[in-house]
Amino acid sequence: MALQVICDIDKRIIAIHAGCTGSVHDATVFKRMNVYKNPDQYFTRGEYLLSDSVYSVSTTCVPAFRKQMEVVERNQLFNTCLAKARIRNEHCIGILKNRWECLKEMRVWIKGAKEVQYIVDLVSACCVLHNMLADLGDSWLEMDVPPDEVEAIDRPLNEGNAFQADEVKAFREAVQAETLRIIYGDPML
Repeated sequence: MALQVICDIDKRIIAIHAGCTGSVHDATVFKRMNVYKNPDQYFTRGEYLLSDSVYSVSTTCVPAFRKQMEVVERNQLFNTCLAKARIRNEHCIGILKNRWECLKEMRVWIKGAKEVQYIVDLVSACCVLHNMLADLGDSWLEMDVPPDEVEAIDRPLNEGNAFQADEVKAFREAVQAETLRIIYGDPML
């Protein structure tokens, strides 16, 4: 079963989607999430998610550049910065699975909707408990955010989410330029 996890900078889970079969592509699972369908309910001006290259670029989702675009040095540097920030999500999932061993291998024979709902409920409960333990300051050192990691870019770029393709491309380029300016001091490498 596929599980889509979105976490914040502190590795606290802010959105999940469970219930799709493992054969469903991650980008398709994301498109089934409310955070994708109704971005105005989840994002304020200038907020966005960082993702890998399989996701579509939008004003609320900034993916890495695909391999064929990495020939441009700026794109390659931007992808490196994104990877350093996105690793938090992988760490969050690792912490979640290590806290709740049942998530590593569920031995549930799925005969119908009842068993799928059981798994969704179990995963949801584990995510809620993960956040509760993080808020209580449990002993998981991985929850600490190293101060030298990439800062979130929160400069507002436009109002709303009704963007045309040109505006979405410009949004991504603006995020890229600001990231490269912060990290490398020069956005025009």
